[in-house]
Amino acid sequence: MKRLLLTFCAVFGLCSCAVETTYIGKTYPATGNPELFFSWNDVPAAYETMGRITAAPHLFGNLEDAQKAIEKRAREKGADAVVFEGIGRTVSEPTYTTTEHIERNDDGSSTRTATTRRDVTVTNRLEATFIKYRK
Repeated sequence: MKRLLLTFCAVFGLCSCAVETTYIGKTYPATGNPELFFSWNDVPAAYETMGRITAAPHLFGNLEDAQKAIEKRAREKGADAVVFEGIGRTVSEPTYTTTEHIERNDDGSSTRTATTRRDVTVTNRLEATFIKYRK
């Protein structure tokens, strides 16, 4: 039982901060710590655009987890710098769930109550561009 509980906690811990990244672009030899920019105006030198990446946190993850995932992928892909471009948001089509409750009264009649719930899923994603400085 203890082993099962530990396994569950480990899996839950891994899933809680999971971030899905999608990268399209070029790859170079891995780099150390890429520079981070939040405006194109701050990029100090001539550069080549390597590619674009998005990172979407799952479950209990947040955009800080997404930023860490992007930084990790930038090192792996050989980027010299990352320019964070903003936060995208996807809103799902609403789904509706209706529940009915029928209450029988003492006089033999009944009261019917219907409740409709509207659910929408909002997913945030961090968007960035990897760059390589021209030498």
